Amino acid sequence: MSYKLRNSIALGVLLFLILAVGTYIRAFNLPKRIKTVEKEIAKIDEELQNTPNLINQFNDLSATLTDTQKRWAARNKDIPPVDVTSQSYAYFSRLIDLSGEVKLDMMYTGSTSMGTYGYNVYSLKGEAPFDNLYRFIWYLENDRRLYKIHAITLRGLEVAPTTTEEGRVLVTFEMTVHAYYSSVSELSSSLGERSISPNPLSIDPFTPVISAGLPPNTRDLVEIERSDLKAVIPGKAFVLDQMNTIRTMHEGDEVYLGYVTKVDPEGGRIECTLNKGGIIEKVALNIRYGPPQNAKTR
Repeated sequence: MSYKLRNSIALGVLLFLILAVGTYIRAFNLPKRIKTVEKEIAKIDEELQNTPNLINQFNDLSATLTDTQKRWAARNKDIPPVDVTSQSYAYFSRLIDLSGEVKLDMMYTGSTSMGTYGYNVYSLKGEAPFDNLYRFIWYLENDRRLYKIHAITLRGLEVAPTTTEEGRVLVTFEMTVHAYYSSVSELSSSLGERSISPNPLSIDPFTPVISAGLPPNTRDLVEIERSDLKAVIPGKAFVLDQMNTIRTMHEGDEVYLGYVTKVDPEGGRIECTLNKGGIIEKVALNIRYGPPQNAKTR
Protein backbone atom coordinates (compact mmCIF):
# COMPACT_ATOMS: atom_id res chain seq x y z
CA MET A 1 0.00 0.00 0.00
CA SER A 2 1.37 3.32 -1.05
CA TYR A 3 2.10 6.15 1.38
CA LYS A 4 -0.53 8.37 -0.21
CA LEU A 5 -3.27 5.75 0.21
CA ARG A 6 -2.46 5.22 3.88
CA ASN A 7 -2.69 8.94 4.54
CA SER A 8 -5.99 9.12 2.71
CA ILE A 9 -7.44 6.28 4.81
CA ALA A 10 -6.18 7.85 8.08
CA LEU A 11 -7.67 11.21 7.14
CA GLY A 12 -10.94 9.51 6.22
CA VAL A 13 -11.14 7.68 9.57
CA LEU A 14 -10.32 10.91 11.44
CA LEU A 15 -12.96 12.80 9.50
CA PHE A 16 -15.50 10.07 10.27
CA LEU A 17 -14.74 10.26 14.01
CA ILE A 18 -15.06 14.04 13.99
CA LEU A 19 -18.38 13.82 12.20
CA ALA A 20 -19.64 11.10 14.58
CA VAL A 21 -18.68 13.06 17.71
CA GLY A 22 -20.12 16.28 16.31
CA THR A 23 -23.33 14.52 15.37
CA TYR A 24 -23.68 13.05 18.90
CA ILE A 25 -23.03 16.39 20.55
CA ARG A 26 -25.41 18.23 18.23
CA ALA A 27 -28.19 15.65 18.22
CA PHE A 28 -28.14 14.30 21.81
CA ASN A 29 -25.89 16.13 24.25
CA LEU A 30 -26.72 19.74 23.47
CA PRO A 31 -30.53 19.29 23.61
CA LYS A 32 -30.24 17.76 27.10
CA ARG A 33 -28.06 20.59 28.33
CA ILE A 34 -30.39 23.13 26.76
CA LYS A 35 -33.37 21.60 28.56
CA THR A 36 -31.49 21.69 31.87
CA VAL A 37 -30.52 25.32 31.34
CA GLU A 38 -34.09 26.19 30.37
CA LYS A 39 -35.41 24.60 33.58
CA GLU A 40 -32.92 26.59 35.65
CA ILE A 41 -33.89 29.77 33.83
CA ALA A 42 -37.60 29.05 34.46
CA LYS A 43 -36.88 28.41 38.15
CA ILE A 44 -34.96 31.68 38.46
CA ASP A 45 -37.76 33.54 36.65
CA GLU A 46 -40.29 32.06 39.09
CA GLU A 47 -38.18 33.10 42.08
CA LEU A 48 -37.81 36.60 40.64
CA GLN A 49 -41.57 36.80 40.21
CA ASN A 50 -42.01 35.73 43.88
CA THR A 51 -39.62 38.40 45.16
CA PRO A 52 -42.43 40.54 46.68
CA ASN A 53 -43.74 37.50 48.58
CA LEU A 54 -40.24 36.69 49.77
CA ILE A 55 -39.81 40.28 50.95
CA ASN A 56 -43.12 40.09 52.83
CA GLN A 57 -42.10 36.78 54.43
CA PHE A 58 -38.75 38.28 55.41
CA ASN A 59 -40.46 41.30 56.97
CA ASP A 60 -42.91 39.07 58.88
CA LEU A 61 -40.07 36.88 60.18
CA SER A 62 -38.06 39.96 61.17
CA ALA A 63 -41.03 41.33 63.12
CA THR A 64 -41.57 37.96 64.82
CA LEU A 65 -37.88 37.77 65.72
CA THR A 66 -37.92 41.30 67.14
CA ASP A 67 -41.02 40.55 69.23
CA THR A 68 -39.52 37.26 70.47
CA GLN A 69 -36.28 39.00 71.45
CA LYS A 70 -38.23 41.66 73.37
CA ARG A 71 -40.28 39.01 75.18
CA TRP A 72 -37.11 37.04 75.96
CA ALA A 73 -35.42 40.15 77.38
CA ALA A 74 -38.52 41.01 79.43
CA ARG A 75 -39.25 37.49 80.72
CA ASN A 76 -40.08 37.42 84.42
CA LYS A 77 -40.34 33.70 85.17
CA ASP A 78 -37.54 31.59 86.62
CA ILE A 79 -37.33 27.94 85.57
CA PRO A 80 -34.67 26.10 87.61
CA PRO A 81 -32.62 23.19 86.24
CA VAL A 82 -34.24 20.87 88.81
CA ASP A 83 -37.25 21.02 91.11
CA VAL A 84 -36.67 19.77 94.65
CA THR A 85 -39.71 18.96 96.79
CA SER A 86 -38.35 20.72 99.87
CA GLN A 87 -37.68 23.88 97.86
CA SER A 88 -41.20 23.85 96.43
CA TYR A 89 -42.64 23.45 99.94
CA ALA A 90 -40.56 26.40 101.12
CA TYR A 91 -41.78 28.41 98.13
CA PHE A 92 -45.42 27.61 98.94
CA SER A 93 -44.78 28.61 102.56
CA ARG A 94 -43.43 31.97 101.39
CA LEU A 95 -46.58 32.51 99.31
CA ILE A 96 -48.68 31.72 102.38
CA ASP A 97 -46.79 34.44 104.27
CA LEU A 98 -47.79 36.86 101.49
CA SER A 99 -51.38 35.61 101.29
CA GLY A 100 -52.40 35.14 104.91
CA GLU A 101 -53.60 32.07 106.79
CA VAL A 102 -53.81 29.03 104.50
CA LYS A 103 -53.86 25.47 105.81
CA LEU A 104 -51.93 23.40 103.28
CA ASP A 105 -50.88 19.78 102.89
CA MET A 106 -48.53 19.06 99.97
CA MET A 107 -47.83 15.67 98.38
CA TYR A 108 -45.46 14.85 95.52
CA THR A 109 -47.25 12.55 93.06
CA GLY A 110 -44.90 12.15 90.08
CA SER A 111 -42.76 13.71 87.37
CA THR A 112 -43.03 14.18 83.60
CA SER A 113 -39.98 14.78 81.38
CA MET A 114 -40.30 16.38 77.93
CA GLY A 115 -36.68 16.46 76.77
CA THR A 116 -35.13 19.83 77.65
CA TYR A 117 -37.88 20.57 80.18
CA GLY A 118 -40.31 18.80 82.48
CA TYR A 119 -42.40 19.26 85.57
CA ASN A 120 -43.03 17.69 88.95
CA VAL A 121 -46.62 17.14 89.98
CA TYR A 122 -47.85 18.11 93.46
CA SER A 123 -51.22 17.51 95.08
CA LEU A 124 -52.20 20.37 97.40
CA LYS A 125 -55.08 20.05 99.83
CA GLY A 126 -56.25 22.35 102.56
CA GLU A 127 -58.56 25.18 103.59
CA ALA A 128 -58.49 28.93 103.89
CA PRO A 129 -60.70 32.00 103.99
CA PHE A 130 -61.64 32.92 100.44
CA ASP A 131 -59.58 36.15 100.35
CA ASN A 132 -56.43 34.35 101.49
CA LEU A 133 -56.94 31.47 99.07
CA TYR A 134 -57.51 33.91 96.20
CA ARG A 135 -54.23 35.69 96.98
CA PHE A 136 -52.36 32.38 97.32
CA ILE A 137 -53.57 31.19 93.90
CA TRP A 138 -52.78 34.59 92.37
CA TYR A 139 -49.23 34.59 93.68
CA LEU A 140 -48.78 30.95 92.66
CA GLU A 141 -49.64 31.81 89.06
CA ASN A 142 -47.89 35.19 88.87
CA ASP A 143 -44.78 35.06 91.07
CA ARG A 144 -41.23 34.41 89.81
CA ARG A 145 -41.23 30.61 89.70
CA LEU A 146 -43.12 28.87 86.91
CA TYR A 147 -45.94 26.90 88.56
CA LYS A 148 -49.19 26.06 86.78
CA ILE A 149 -52.44 24.86 88.31
CA HIS A 150 -53.53 21.87 86.26
CA ALA A 151 -56.78 21.09 88.11
CA ILE A 152 -58.59 22.53 91.11
CA THR A 153 -61.68 21.72 93.19
CA LEU A 154 -63.18 24.30 95.57
CA ARG A 155 -65.98 23.94 98.11
CA GLY A 156 -67.43 26.46 100.54
CA LEU A 157 -67.74 25.19 104.12
CA GLU A 158 -69.54 26.86 107.00
CA VAL A 159 -67.61 26.31 110.24
CA ALA A 160 -69.53 26.44 113.50
CA PRO A 161 -68.36 28.72 116.32
CA THR A 162 -66.23 27.36 119.13
CA THR A 163 -65.51 28.53 122.63
CA THR A 164 -62.59 30.59 121.33
CA GLU A 165 -63.61 31.51 117.77
CA GLU A 166 -66.66 32.82 116.01
CA GLY A 167 -68.28 30.89 113.18
CA ARG A 168 -66.88 31.56 109.74
CA VAL A 169 -66.92 30.35 106.13
CA LEU A 170 -63.87 28.57 104.77
CA VAL A 171 -63.06 27.27 101.31
CA THR A 172 -61.70 23.73 101.16
CA PHE A 173 -59.57 23.01 98.11
CA GLU A 174 -57.72 20.28 96.28
CA MET A 175 -55.46 21.25 93.40
CA THR A 176 -52.89 19.65 91.15
CA VAL A 177 -49.89 21.89 90.53
CA HIS A 178 -47.10 21.46 87.95
CA ALA A 179 -43.67 22.77 88.99
CA TYR A 180 -41.54 23.27 85.87
CA TYR A 181 -37.81 22.78 85.44
CA SER A 182 -35.54 23.02 82.39
CA SER A 183 -32.01 22.07 81.39
CA VAL A 184 -31.70 25.37 79.46
CA SER A 185 -29.49 27.32 81.86
CA GLU A 186 -30.58 30.73 80.52
CA LEU A 187 -34.09 30.13 81.88
CA SER A 188 -32.97 29.75 85.49
CA SER A 189 -32.84 33.51 86.01
CA SER A 190 -35.13 36.03 84.35
CA LEU A 191 -34.20 39.56 83.38
CA GLY A 192 -37.57 41.26 83.58
CA GLU A 193 -38.82 42.82 86.79
CA ARG A 194 -42.39 43.79 87.60
CA SER A 195 -44.28 44.89 90.66
CA ILE A 196 -47.12 42.45 91.22
CA SER A 197 -50.08 42.74 93.53
CA PRO A 198 -53.42 40.92 93.33
CA ASN A 199 -56.49 43.02 92.72
CA PRO A 200 -58.76 43.05 95.81
CA LEU A 201 -62.14 41.33 95.58
CA SER A 202 -65.19 42.84 97.25
CA ILE A 203 -67.39 39.72 97.09
CA ASP A 204 -66.88 36.26 98.57
CA PRO A 205 -68.81 33.90 96.24
CA PHE A 206 -68.77 31.16 98.89
CA THR A 207 -70.68 33.12 101.54
CA PRO A 208 -74.04 31.36 102.03
CA VAL A 209 -77.19 33.40 101.48
CA ILE A 210 -78.79 31.74 104.50
CA SER A 211 -76.64 30.47 107.36
CA ALA A 212 -77.23 26.87 108.37
CA GLY A 213 -76.89 27.85 112.03
CA LEU A 214 -74.70 24.87 112.84
CA PRO A 215 -74.27 23.94 116.51
CA PRO A 216 -70.79 24.37 118.00
CA ASN A 217 -68.46 21.38 118.06
CA THR A 218 -68.14 21.37 121.84
CA ARG A 219 -66.87 17.77 122.03
CA ASP A 220 -64.06 18.25 119.53
CA LEU A 221 -65.48 15.63 117.15
CA VAL A 222 -63.80 15.00 113.83
CA GLU A 223 -64.99 17.52 111.24
CA ILE A 224 -64.78 15.14 108.33
CA GLU A 225 -64.97 17.81 105.63
CA ARG A 226 -61.86 19.47 107.03
CA SER A 227 -59.92 16.22 107.54
CA ASP A 228 -57.57 14.09 105.49
CA LEU A 229 -57.58 10.30 105.27
CA LYS A 230 -54.10 8.88 105.86
CA ALA A 231 -54.57 5.08 106.04
CA VAL A 232 -57.26 2.39 106.02
CA ILE A 233 -57.07 -1.19 107.26
CA PRO A 234 -59.96 -3.67 107.63
CA GLY A 235 -62.44 -2.14 110.07
CA LYS A 236 -60.30 0.88 110.94
CA ALA A 237 -59.29 4.22 109.39
CA PHE A 238 -56.72 6.80 110.44
CA VAL A 239 -57.78 10.40 109.87
CA LEU A 240 -55.85 13.64 110.28
CA ASP A 241 -58.53 15.91 111.74
CA GLN A 242 -59.03 19.67 111.61
CA MET A 243 -56.66 20.15 114.53
CA ASN A 244 -53.87 18.16 112.80
CA THR A 245 -54.38 15.24 115.17
CA ILE A 246 -54.45 11.62 113.99
CA ARG A 247 -57.77 10.04 115.01
CA THR A 248 -58.77 6.37 114.69
CA MET A 249 -62.22 5.82 113.19
CA HIS A 250 -64.49 2.77 112.92
CA GLU A 251 -67.82 2.20 111.22
CA GLY A 252 -70.54 3.74 113.37
CA ASP A 253 -68.22 6.21 115.13
CA GLU A 254 -69.66 9.65 115.64
CA VAL A 255 -68.23 12.61 113.74
CA TYR A 256 -69.34 16.23 113.83
CA LEU A 257 -72.93 16.36 112.51
CA GLY A 258 -72.99 12.65 111.64
CA TYR A 259 -71.26 9.28 111.79
CA VAL A 260 -69.02 6.94 109.80
CA THR A 261 -71.11 4.71 107.54
CA LYS A 262 -68.42 2.77 105.66
CA VAL A 263 -64.73 1.90 105.94
CA ASP A 264 -63.38 0.61 102.61
CA PRO A 265 -59.76 -0.61 102.88
CA GLU A 266 -59.67 -1.92 99.30
CA GLY A 267 -60.81 1.40 97.87
CA GLY A 268 -58.74 3.40 100.35
CA ARG A 269 -61.72 5.48 101.48
CA ILE A 270 -64.27 6.08 104.18
CA GLU A 271 -67.81 7.40 103.88
CA CYS A 272 -69.76 9.49 106.38
CA THR A 273 -73.36 10.65 106.54
CA LEU A 274 -73.92 14.18 107.84
CA ASN A 275 -77.11 15.93 108.92
CA LYS A 276 -76.82 19.68 108.34
CA GLY A 277 -80.03 21.04 109.77
CA GLY A 278 -82.22 18.47 108.06
CA ILE A 279 -80.12 18.33 104.89
CA ILE A 280 -78.53 14.87 104.61
CA GLU A 281 -75.13 14.74 102.89
CA LYS A 282 -72.75 11.90 102.19
CA VAL A 283 -69.08 12.82 102.39
CA ALA A 284 -66.24 10.54 101.31
CA LEU A 285 -62.54 10.82 102.05
CA ASN A 286 -59.97 9.12 99.83
CA ILE A 287 -56.31 8.43 100.48
CA ARG A 288 -54.04 10.59 98.33
CA TYR A 289 -51.31 8.35 96.95
CA GLY A 290 -47.80 9.41 96.01
CA PRO A 291 -45.71 7.79 93.25
CA PRO A 292 -44.80 4.07 93.46
CA GLN A 293 -41.70 3.34 95.50
CA ASN A 294 -39.76 2.22 92.42
CA ALA A 295 -40.55 5.39 90.46
CA LYS A 296 -37.70 7.70 89.50
CA THR A 297 -37.97 11.11 91.11
CA ARG A 298 -36.09 14.31 90.67
